[in-house]
Amino acid sequence: MLKDLNKDQLLLEELMSQISEKGFDAGWMSGLAFDLWRIINGGDKRYGYHVLTQEEINQLWSLARKCGCWIVFDDEKEETAIDLDIWEEMFLNKKSAH
Repeated sequence: MLKDLNKDQLLLEELMSQISEKGFDAGWMSGLAFDLWRIINGGDKRYGYHVLTQEEINQLWSLARKCGCWIVFDDEKEETAIDLDIWEEMFLNKKSAH
């Protein structure tokens, strides 16, 4: 939940949410965490009808490294900070499932 996030984690969550709004007019589009992670790791920069700027990508990376986490949306806990090592494993597992 947002109340469980620290200041830097909130900044990361807010940036991710802003990008979701720009791309789909939705505060947190389904799959946002996976889509943005793919983008910042060299994927196509288009997210819906928004193309991420290099500045946005740099900010996402910088905040993720500073926090040591990535933000995901959980149906029960809502916005949740996941340790980067655990997140990368989750990302790879989902990627290999497709």
